[in-house]
Amino acid sequence: MKKLWINALLSALFISISLFVYAERREKEVKIEDLPQNIQEFISTHFAEEMISSARIVKYGYHKVMLSNGDEVLFDRKGRWLEIDNKMENALPASTISLLPQPAQEYMQQRYPKHLMYSIERDKDGYEIKMTGERPMKIHFDSKGNLINEKID
Repeated sequence: MKKLWINALLSALFISISLFVYAERREKEVKIEDLPQNIQEFISTHFAEEMISSARIVKYGYHKVMLSNGDEVLFDRKGRWLEIDNKMENALPASTISLLPQPAQEYMQQRYPKHLMYSIERDKDGYEIKMTGERPMKIHFDSKGNLINEKID
């Protein structure tokens, strides 16, 4: 009898954990007007020409905003941008270069003025930029904007 109770308890625990994990992974639609103010301001500053096609709360409570031109912007819980990406590899708006630290901006403008950035990603270690052009490239900068490396993609 004791084994039966233990098995029942373990089964209930397993089911509870599974449901919790499933709920965490599910994406939830968000009305555009319900997006945090700083996210709305970011979108209107850098993507004024585009319409928001959808917005979702994704894993970890992050916000993902999809725009009419195919750009996607991921924000953390505090509304800070983490990633801007165009899945079709179309150029991001020119204003997005201003999101990089000054040394990285200068490097990009001097070294790759004709390349088109289609993805910028930021984390605690720095920035990753993906570009199209004569040679598709990935460029990594540290959090202060100092070049780490360049890779031909």
